[in-house]
Amino acid sequence: MKGAVQYAQALAATSKMLRKEKPDVVFSTGGYAAGPVVESARKLGIPYVLLEANSVPGRSISRFAQQAVAVATVFRGAEQHFPGCRVERTGLPIRDALRELAAQPAEQKRQVLVVGGSRGSVFLNETVPEAFDESMDAEWLHVSGPDHFEATRVRAEGKRGYTVAPFLEAEAMAKAYKESMVVVARSGSSLAELALFGIPGVLIPLPTSAGDHQLHNAEEFAAMKAATLLRQSEATPQAIRGAVLKWLDDESERKAAALALKEFDVPDATERIWQLVQAGARA
Repeated sequence: MKGAVQYAQALAATSKMLRKEKPDVVFSTGGYAAGPVVESARKLGIPYVLLEANSVPGRSISRFAQQAVAVATVFRGAEQHFPGCRVERTGLPIRDALRELAAQPAEQKRQVLVVGGSRGSVFLNETVPEAFDESMDAEWLHVSGPDHFEATRVRAEGKRGYTVAPFLEAEAMAKAYKESMVVVARSGSSLAELALFGIPGVLIPLPTSAGDHQLHNAEEFAAMKAATLLRQSEATPQAIRGAVLKWLDDESERKAAALALKEFDVPDATERIWQLVQAGARA
């Protein structure tokens, strides 16, 4: 009941704001905060464009898709969830600075990059260090997230060749991507960055993601032979180690994955979305 009251209050506030600002179009990437804004736009007859960054749409995207001018998508599997809608696969906008860094030459080395997302992942931070084995003859760079840095650093203590960092700025992150042969990660919309850099992944989807969208994201990458999918229940240190080692030791599979990821990447994603927004403003 408290949530319903808060939603009604938000609806009233967003309606007042839209009446005052009189926008030509509303653009939404979904999420709980988007609901009142898009619903107000719909009631006021303001056209809107939606961007669904995952393979399974979130609640607010699904709720308003039918009346949208267009739905932009990132994953190929997302379109099936929008029957009767105008759907265009635009890809996910990635900062120009990161694309420019991706285009610069860099020497790849036998390195494994572990990324738990901007906030880190407790499961990855606790489990992946145990997958490390010096006999693999590979360097591991683990980006833990600031909140989990100290605990992860302690777990990695004494493991030669295993480095833990709390966070990497754009240039350092691009360098890590370009130098690594495989990435161990969750499977949110940031998989678009793996596609940009052409790096295969060992993907461990968050089992509690809404609509299990991370699993479906990972399945799409696995289907195009650009990733190994491990459900969290089966992602033991031994399973992670075996999946990583397979990618490290198979250059032909890495090259095939890079080609598949290049086809998935959409370099002009921002421009494509902007064109949809402009079309919405003219609707």
